[in-house]
This record gives sequence, structure tokens and C-alpha cells, in this order.
Amino acid sequence: MHKIIQITDTHLVPPGHTLFGIDPATRLRKVLAHSKYAHADADAIVITGDLVDTGDRFAYKLLHDILDDVPIPVYLTIGNHDNRIAFREVFGGDGFVQTTFDIGNWRVLVLDTNDAGMDCGALDGGRLQWLDEQLAAAKEKPVLIAMHHTPSNFHAPFFGVEDDMKDPGSFLRVIKKYGNVRQLLFGHRHLSVAGSFCGIPFTASRGTSHHIALDFQQHGRSMLVAAAPSYDVVFLSDESVVVHSHHGLDTYHAIRAGDVKNELYAVA
Repeated sequence: MHKIIQITDTHLVPPGHTLFGIDPATRLRKVLAHSKYAHADADAIVITGDLVDTGDRFAYKLLHDILDDVPIPVYLTIGNHDNRIAFREVFGGDGFVQTTFDIGNWRVLVLDTNDAGMDCGALDGGRLQWLDEQLAAAKEKPVLIAMHHTPSNFHAPFFGVEDDMKDPGSFLRVIKKYGNVRQLLFGHRHLSVAGSFCGIPFTASRGTSHHIALDFQQHGRSMLVAAAPSYDVVFLSDESVVVHSHHGLDTYHAIRAGDVKNELYAVA
């Protein structure tokens, strides 16, 4: 059994600033501390975009400093709030922010869907071809794809098509082509959602920063709320994929004590 931590939509701002009255850096640190305590055996952390809120270089520097002490490999990609140039100035490298790595028998693809200056996602500039080549190279290995944007708006009336991916049909055709994609991980929507595209299961994590209130009566501008920061834990085996969501990281009063004392909870 292998384990990946998915973190998304951290939306960091430069030190000394807040976003909608909250401190995204504090929330990210809280998630990292929680995951280190609860999932010390994790193989990797994948952060699926909107790393910072306005593409600010100082916010990327803050993220770099926060991640510097993380004891396991961290893989990053970017979303619509990110700036690829500013990201590369701090984290190094060049080109699209995407990579591939193996965990056990699994091949993990981290895909860059940033379309500079736009809210929507894109896979132009050779990215769709890169995805096709990586899936072909994986052959019979089970593949997990982690990315920021989603192919559709999840039937939520407060999302418009301008938030979706350009040409989602081409993306879906490629991920079906080789029959080896077993799971998709998304961010972007600030909601916790699960389902499937073309028979391929997906989960979307709601993120560590602000969240969107799940209200299907909303049309147009969505309501943002300061719910507790959230992250997902993905268990991978030869037979299954299981995703758990940590939605509340605050201390709670337990109404029944368990067999093992857990320092994260206070027993009433």
C-alpha cells in the first residue's frame, strides 16, 4: 500500500498580508503539521495549483520557505492564479510545471493546465502530446493524474464555462486511449467532489485556503467561506484507490473515547 497527500489551492499571499481576512500561510502550515502527524508514512505530497493568489514572487518565496522543512518529496504544479515565470524564478527550472514519478507500481503524472492570464485551463503548447507520450510510456502501469483544472464545472450553477478547460474532449480522449488511467485528482473548484469522467474516477479537493459554499441556489458570483483547511489522502494498491478527505483540522470534543489516545482531539 502506498500513500499520497494531495494539497491544493493554497493561495499564498506575500508575508504580512491576508486574503479575505484569513492567512493562507498559517492554514497551509497547519495542514502540513497535521499530515506529518497523521500520515508520517506518506510517500509524497502533490500540490495541485493555485499555489499563490496573484502570482507574486514574494508569495512563491514564502511557499518555498514553508516547504523547505517537509521531510518527504513534494511535487508542484500551477493553476490559473499562478504565474509560471515568477514560479520558475523562485523554484528554478523552465517550461511547463509538470513531471512524472513512480510510487511502487504506480505512475503519477503531474500536469500543468495554466493558461496564462485566463481562468480556464489549457493543454496546448505540447502538453497534450506530452500527456499522450507519458501514458504510452507507462504501458500497463496504473496511472494517477494530478492537475489543477477540471474538464467540467460539476453541474454547479455558480461556475461558468470560462472556469473549465479548453477542449476538454481532447483531454478525455487521451486519458481513455491506453486504458491505464485509474484516478484523477483535481483542485480549482474549492469544493470536495467525487465522480467519474468517461468511466475514470476522480476526486477534487477543496483546498487549504478559502472554500466555496455549496449552495445550488447561487448563480453567478459564488460565496466564499472560511471553513477549516482541508486536504486529501490517497491510498494506492494494485487492487484499489481510496481517497479520504480531512475536512476539519480543528480540535473537537469527542463524545466517545476511542481505544487509543489521539492528541488531535480533546475528550469531553
